[in-house]
Amino acid sequence: MIIFFQELILQLFLWLLRLIDGTMELFSAISGVTKVNYQGQEVNLLEFILGDSTVGTIFWCIFILAIGLTCIFTIVSLVKNMLSGARSVSGIVGKFGLSLLGTMAMLAVVVLGILISSALLQLVAEIFQIGTTEKLSNALFNACVEDWLNGYSVTEIDVADLSVREIFGDYNTVMFGIWPTGWKCNGMVDPNTFLYLPAMIASIALGIALLLAIVNLAKRVYELAILYLIMPVSLSTLSLDDGARFKVWRETFITKIVLAYGAVFSVNVFALILPLITQMRIPGISGFGNAMFLIIMIVGGAMVIPGGQALFARLFGSGEDMHPGGGFLHSAFYGGRIAGMLTLGAAAKIIGGGLRVGGKMIASGRNRKHSSDGSDDSDRYSDERPQSGDTTAENGGDK
Repeated sequence: MIIFFQELILQLFLWLLRLIDGTMELFSAISGVTKVNYQGQEVNLLEFILGDSTVGTIFWCIFILAIGLTCIFTIVSLVKNMLSGARSVSGIVGKFGLSLLGTMAMLAVVVLGILISSALLQLVAEIFQIGTTEKLSNALFNACVEDWLNGYSVTEIDVADLSVREIFGDYNTVMFGIWPTGWKCNGMVDPNTFLYLPAMIASIALGIALLLAIVNLAKRVYELAILYLIMPVSLSTLSLDDGARFKVWRETFITKIVLAYGAVFSVNVFALILPLITQMRIPGISGFGNAMFLIIMIVGGAMVIPGGQALFARLFGSGEDMHPGGGFLHSAFYGGRIAGMLTLGAAAKIIGGGLRVGGKMIASGRNRKHSSDGSDDSDRYSDERPQSGDTTAENGGDK
């Protein structure tokens, strides 16, 4: 029975590792490290979206709208200056011209900034690959293997292509070859020393961390497109607020650009340090204690992946709208919990109301039963009431 349970855990672990490999491929594509295929062409996701002709047409339409807004804001600023006299007319008119020229200059800066940041991002990813070509799934699998058998090692396998029987080998059986009694240890690893609990905890934690990272990166693509389109509008208020709105736009744009760097650094640092952590042992404690040490280090490293995005956002931008724990999933969790509490409350009220109605029905049935059984008593009480009244009347008459 234990052998069947071990095979089940390993199968779940292999499925999670394949999910991690697939998520890593999505991560590389969404972050801009690798290119995606569009109608037979290999393109960078962000560069292609911002360079699309439809997006460019919308940008120039918004630019024409921003020119009109710039004129309106300049007139408003001149009127306010006539009342307060705090600013010079030449300064306001200069800001008007700067808004128009600044939009064209910022357009070139944004395009060049995206191109340069994508090139640097790919360079950073290649730097981390120097001497570390091991896949993240292989590194995580190797972290949970205590003993390799029959000359196998992690450098000679691809976990995503293996089955449970290939990894653990065969087992001895009794009762017509049905009931297993023990492992033959003719596979790649020793099933008796494999770290089953760290494998499940680490793979689940890493999968959730990667999911949060790619969700934030996917949101980043849309947000950069929005920032690119509204850039002329943020500059149109230059004559009115001396660039306060444009400052907010600039900080937000920088934050979204460096967000991918935080994710790439976090994932690659985790993959770089993980093989080193797996070789460490704390002397003087049991095997379970070392397994717990490995679990804590792997889970802590997985938490760095979404946390690295927030770290880079705070270092190089505002980072106020960055939720390292996954704002959407966090809200969904609490929303689901509130919905569950409301559902339980409604169910409790329905059950309580049903119990009250049932109690009233039972009490009513008992009253009807007493009424039918004590009909003579009621007649007796009706006869006694006038007698009591007569007595009272007589007493009153005597007085």
